[in-house]
Formats: sequence, C-alpha cells, structure tokens
Amino acid sequence: MRKQNISYQLLKNYIAIFLITTVITILVIVALFCMNRLGSKDIIYNQLTAVKLMQNDYQRIDTSVVNDVGGSLQVVNSNYEVIHSIGNNPFTSKQISVKEFTDFLMNTGANKDMITVEYNEQEQFWLIVSLPIQVKMTGSFHWNSDSPMQDHTLQMLGFIGLGYLLILILSTMIYARITAVSFIKPLDQLSAAVEKVKNGDYSARVQVGGNREFSQLEQAFNHMAEVIQIQTSLKEQSENNRKNLILDISHDLKNPLTSIMGYAELELKEQGSGRIEHLKFAKIIYENSIRANVLIQDLFELSRMESPEFRLDVTTDDFSEYLREEMIHMLPELEAAGLIPDFVIEPEEIILQFDKKRMNRVFSNLLYNAIAYQEQGSTFQVVLEKVNDGAKLTFINYGQPSALNPAGSGLGLLIVQKIIAAHGGTVQLNTQDNQFEIIIELNRQI
Repeated sequence: MRKQNISYQLLKNYIAIFLITTVITILVIVALFCMNRLGSKDIIYNQLTAVKLMQNDYQRIDTSVVNDVGGSLQVVNSNYEVIHSIGNNPFTSKQISVKEFTDFLMNTGANKDMITVEYNEQEQFWLIVSLPIQVKMTGSFHWNSDSPMQDHTLQMLGFIGLGYLLILILSTMIYARITAVSFIKPLDQLSAAVEKVKNGDYSARVQVGGNREFSQLEQAFNHMAEVIQIQTSLKEQSENNRKNLILDISHDLKNPLTSIMGYAELELKEQGSGRIEHLKFAKIIYENSIRANVLIQDLFELSRMESPEFRLDVTTDDFSEYLREEMIHMLPELEAAGLIPDFVIEPEEIILQFDKKRMNRVFSNLLYNAIAYQEQGSTFQVVLEKVNDGAKLTFINYGQPSALNPAGSGLGLLIVQKIIAAHGGTVQLNTQDNQFEIIIELNRQI
C-alpha cells in the first residue's frame, strides 16, 4: 500500500478538525439565536401581571398559565362583587365591603404572594392576579416569537458566523502549512545526511532541534554516523597496516632468501675452495633458512589467531613458578648470544589463568628480539611483580628501540600483543635513550 506523505496526512487531520469545529460553531450560533429570543424581560412574572392579562371581556383571559404556576385570579365589579375567581380566593364571600376591599389592597405588600391589580374603566371591574413569590425569585423563560430585535440579531449572527468560518479556514490552512514545514524541514535534513552517509561521507551530521522526538532522532543519527566513521577509519587503518605488514614480510623474507640463494650459488661455483669456506657458506645458508622459517611460522600463527575459531587452552597455575622454569630453559640461548640474564621474580605465588603454550610463544618471541637486536655483553632483565590479583611482567632490553616497535615489521611482537590481548591483558612499550621496556600486565582471570 502506498504511504502518504506527512504534509498530506496533516492536511487531512486539519480538515477533520475544521469540520468538527464548524459543526460546534453552528450549534453555538443556533443556541445564541435561541437565547436571544428568550429575553430576560419575558419571565412568567412579567407576562402574568394584571396589566398584561387585562381584557375587556374577562371571560377570554387565559388563566391556564396562572393555574400552572399555582397562582389565582379574581374579577371584582364596581359593586364589589367577586364575579369571577380562579384558584385560591382571598375573599371570604362573593359580596365584599368597601372596607374589606380597601384593606386587601392596602395589605398586598405584606402578603406572601405577589399581587397585581388593574382597573378596567370601560367595563368597570378590577382584575386581581396573585402569584407565588417563588415565580418572581426563580423566574422561567418562554418562547418570545415577537421580539423586535429578532431579524437584526439573526443577520448579525449570520455575519459573525460567516466571518468566523472564513477566519477558521484561513488559520487552519496557515497552521497546517507551518506545522507541515516543522515536520518536513528536519526530515529533509535527516534524509540529506543519510544520503551523504550512503555515498561514503561519514562526517555528515545533523542539527534539527525541534521537539523531543526529533532531538532524540538527531542524537541517534549523529551517534550512528560517528560510530560508522570510527569503524571505517579503523578498517582503513587496519587495511593499511595489513598492506604494510605484507610489504614488511616480503622484505623480511626477501633478505634471508636472497642470502640463501646467493650463498648456495656461490657454493656451487666455488667447488674448489677449502673446507673452511664451505662450512662458512653452509652456516650462513642454515641461519637464513632458520630466519625465513621463523617468519613463515609467525605468519602462520598470526593467521590462526585472526581466525574466529581461535581459542586459548587455559589452565590455572602459579605464574611465578612457571616463569622461573621458562627462564631456566632460555639461559643457554642467552649465554650463547653473549647476553647477561637478570631475573627478578616474585617469590610469592601468583595464581593466574593462562595458556602455557601461547605464553611460551610470547617468551620465545621476546627472547628472539633480545638476541637479534641487543649487543653482546648487555643485560637482558626480566622482572615479575604481583599487582593486586594479577601480575606485571617487565622485559628490559638494551639496543635499538625501533626494533621492538609493534607498528614495524616485527611479526613476533605483533603476535605477542595478540596473545596477551586474548588473555585480557595489555602490552606497553617504553623507551628511554638506549633502554626500552616491554611491560605486560595480566589479570587473575581471563
């Protein structure tokens, strides 16, 4: 199903609001018109006074409303006879005296009912109307179809209603447009930013402001774009490192292989030379073969560690005792290289979780770097300290610091970093003059 755009949807909503408001307005106008015809001067009390009800023929007087409100009506002729009576008669007999009639008129103000009296000179009779006082206090409205203001008021209400409707239509359209813009503008900005990200511009950001929902959407988009930008940058950096690593490996493999090929060719050409020369060439070929083999093994090990299936074979043991044993195994190689070993190992037990086989690779790689880059007669120091529940292992070397730079061509140290990271630890390189330290920190648990 085709989705509607926001501006069209908002317009439909505002049209619905307009129709509802219009109906309410019409009802209000009708109610006002009706109220105008129910003037406050037309309450029953004012309509049922003796003056209002007076007719020459008292028989034609409508007494039904008087009865409905609990009132009474009497007609007294010039001879003071009660010739017509409706409701409660205040007089005790049909024939009343002048004094009795006069007293009645004088005491109308003290009566509990509202009494009005009117004299008809043409027919010579008095009309007396008595109404309960509650009628005057509460009042009641009735339809007034003869209001002289009816036509004028109806015209005024018509003009007012038409003007209101026109203003309502105009204001609804303007408000709909303004509201649509307040929605569409930030959405257009977000859409443009998404298009930039889709085209590879991960620096795109939005600043839409507005209500809370758009602010939350702005923060979410900017955070997403920032994460993508960082990940893309890391990916590009990783790709560059991979390319540099391949170049460095190619270079490192080229040197020993060139030596092997060169000395092998020289050995073939110098068949008449002495035994000493043959042994010298063979030794060079052997050493470079070992070097090339180490590089190939490191590359193979790195590939295995990059695999998602890579797992450590963890055991829980005393790391201090383990390190002592490994350093004892390394002594012959250090002495053969002319290095002076200096081991400072914590005597207290340090119980850690670690993969012994992988940790052996860490030590052998660091030993290889020390032998390859340190001068004979220099000290190779290993210090183990207990730090909280973990351990701090420091290798102090003397030589060229660039040789152990992890960003360089040394695959061995890159493997060291990855093994320690797999153990949940860290590797740090500190250099100062001709001395540099490789600091490894391990946690108690992986």
